[in-house]
Parts: sequence; C-alpha cells; structure tokens
Amino acid sequence: MKKRKLPELITILILTLIVVAFWMFFTIYRVFTNKPATVVEEEIIQPLDANFDNQTMQEIQDRSFFE
Repeated sequence: MKKRKLPELITILILTLIVVAFWMFFTIYRVFTNKPATVVEEEIIQPLDANFDNQTMQEIQDRSFFE
C-alpha cells in the first residue's frame, strides 16, 4: 500500500495554525505577567537647578576635618 502525502497547502495551513496558537499563547502570557508602568511623582520629575551654590559648598568644607 502506498502512503498518501498530505497536500502541501494543508501542511502549510497546519504549521501556520500552530504558529498562530503559540503566538496568541505567549501574547496572553506576556499581558498577564508584565508589571504596569511605574508612576513617578511630579516633584521627582522636575529639572535640577544648574546654578552652583557657593555657600553650601563652603558649609560642607567647614564641616569636614581631618585629624
């Protein structure tokens, strides 16, 4: 008896179905396992002051000492 081969189109359709099923599974898995985006407070996002504060630097130097 001769074995009949599946037509190429059916083979391609089966493989495509398998790939789509895995794609959907991993997409759903990723949706449920991803953490939500972190919310950062407005106070933290504000830009830093780029001016050099000489008074603060002098206070720091006066506090540190070596024996």
